[in-house]
Amino acid sequence: MQNNNQKPIISAIIIVGVMIAGAILLRGNGPMGKSPQKTLSEQVGVNKKEFTQCMENTDLETLSEKINANAEKAMKGIPANERGTPYSVIIGKNGTKAQIRGAYPKENVQKLIDEVLTGKVTDVYTGEINGYEEGDHILGNPDAEIVIIEYSDLECPYCKKFSEIMKEVMTESNGNVAWVYRHWVVHPGALPKAGAAECVAQIKGNDAFWKYTDLVFGLMDPVEVPVSEQL
Repeated sequence: MQNNNQKPIISAIIIVGVMIAGAILLRGNGPMGKSPQKTLSEQVGVNKKEFTQCMENTDLETLSEKINANAEKAMKGIPANERGTPYSVIIGKNGTKAQIRGAYPKENVQKLIDEVLTGKVTDVYTGEINGYEEGDHILGNPDAEIVIIEYSDLECPYCKKFSEIMKEVMTESNGNVAWVYRHWVVHPGALPKAGAAECVAQIKGNDAFWKYTDLVFGLMDPVEVPVSEQL
């Protein structure tokens, strides 16, 4: 679990965001004579010009404030030095809730799901999440018996790991689980990535958002091209 001991420095984050917005069109690392490789946003079908305009119009400071306020509400009751990414809440239609603090193995996640379904939870959730909110990114059936709301950071290796675990959970759920992704920025470089993901969702929709976050997590794998040139 990635610990969050300090809030990101907003001014530094904004500078990184501006750099990304300025560099967003520059990726062309193929050998001479070959066409430039597509950016991640282009790979999910987003028009380059629209994406660049959206990034330039995105107020990262406002986005950060919104993200932090939502996460603060979700993790109410957990001391700041004990919070970390990923953080998830399992909500059942019966009103029962349980929390997942970290990248739990699939078996542990399934155990908690079963507990929520029976109404007998060992790790009771005490925050203030009640369900879907406007602007949520939802994978699966929104009317599912179980909703898992994840607070994730696009630079967090544990979040990447949990993303793979959640894909397995979704596959095996037979439509009984809905997965909600919400940003929680811990690493300074994650805020512009969150902004980019929101632009993808705004321009191309929910499916593109999920494909894009998968690609962004892939940036953690070693590559020669600077991250700022790949979004």
